[in-house]
Amino acid sequence: MMTSELRLCTFNCRSIKNSWAEVQQLCVNHDIILLQEHWLLPSELQILSDVHDEFFACGASAVNVSTDIVGRPYGGTAAHIV
Repeated sequence: MMTSELRLCTFNCRSIKNSWAEVQQLCVNHDIILLQEHWLLPSELQILSDVHDEFFACGASAVNVSTDIVGRPYGGTAAHIV
């Protein structure tokens, strides 16, 4: 019987745009990656799908673009799953 281990990590990327290489490396070594503080706007969430071809990505943005208030109250969360 073959068994395998699930490789999971969590990472506060403090901006996915500034930690792109680190997140790509995490994809090489892990099956599931939970990201905090990606700092993406709702219209930018598709960027998460571009990190690695073998991963499915989903994310949430903390920015409410329906108001005139500018700023990011929270950094947003995301998950990459192989």
